[in-house]
This record gives sequence, structure tokens and C-alpha cells, in this order.
Amino acid sequence: MIIDSSNVIIDVNNKNINRVIRKTKKILKLCDKNNYKLKFNYLENITDESKLFWIKNIEKAINIKDIKKRYSFIYDVVCSYIDDKYKKYNYCDFKDDICIFFRNNPNICHKNGCCYSDARGGLCKNLKNNSCKIKAISCKLYSCEYLRKNKVNFRMKYIPLIKYFFNIKQKYYIKYSFFKEKNYVLNKLLEK
Repeated sequence: MIIDSSNVIIDVNNKNINRVIRKTKKILKLCDKNNYKLKFNYLENITDESKLFWIKNIEKAINIKDIKKRYSFIYDVVCSYIDDKYKKYNYCDFKDDICIFFRNNPNICHKNGCCYSDARGGLCKNLKNNSCKIKAISCKLYSCEYLRKNKVNFRMKYIPLIKYFFNIKQKYYIKYSFFKEKNYVLNKLLEK
């Protein structure tokens, strides 16, 4: 790690990338306390695309000094990341608006998967034309019984932008603000 008058420069390679990611909280604290900009210096091509994705977004997030803008950035990146995974791997395998979990459980079968809840009294108000009209991070993080059994689980401890940038109370709001719009969650995160 090199620190000059306004920058923290950290060399990254395939051998140390995990360690650098694990040090995110320490790097964040240093950069925020001293208003430093962070720069990762890649010594070689990073072969693990997932780790490269996270480290690049860690750098971007740390360099956003306005906390609300930082949280908004993190929120958008995490939502897009999860959306991309669902699109790429078709985890829910919808057919005729019924996911694989409910097709396998015809006695409780209904349309629209997790967007329908008996406890909430039916279909989520944010679902229009089979598409969610808001970015609800809690909903995106949720994995039903079928997905968990098939090892599809977006746990916060495996998402560096959540794990290292938020405290326990903030993580609670991220995890349990189902069906809530982004601004609601951001305001809760700012309460700290």
C-alpha cells in the first residue's frame, strides 16, 4: 500500500486479491477519515471475473464521498448483479407465470412466485405486467426453499459491497425491507 498526499494505491494480483477484498473495511475507514482517493494498481490480468467485478466496484464505492450517493451506487450494483444472475441462469424457471417451486407443489400453486404472499394478502403492488416496477433489494436477496435447496442463495456475507460497507442495523434493513422502494431503504440506511 502506498499513500501519497491524497491517494491510497494498492497493488492487486491474482494471489492477493482475496486479502485485499477482506481488507475493504480497513481501507474504507482510512480513505474516509483522510478523504483519500483509492486506486487499485493491477499487476496482472485478474483471472477470476467475479473477484474483479467486486474489487472494481469496491474502488468506485470508496471513491464516492457523498454517503447517500455511495449507498445508492452500492444498492444499484447489488440489484443489477442479482438480476443478471437470475437472467443468466433462469433459477426460477417460470412457465406460464408459475415458478418451478410452485409447479413442484401444486397444492399451494399460484402465479408470480415470491411476488405473491398469503401473509400480505396477495400479489405485490409493485408487480405490473410480470415485472417489478421498483428495485427492492430485499426481494432480490431472498431465496425460497427450492432455491436454497439448490444452493442459490445471495447471502449478504458473500456480497462484499454489503458485507464491508454496512453495519448490523443497516444490514437488517437491507435484508428485511421487502417490497419497499429504494428511497425508503436508503433513508433507513442513512439513519445508521
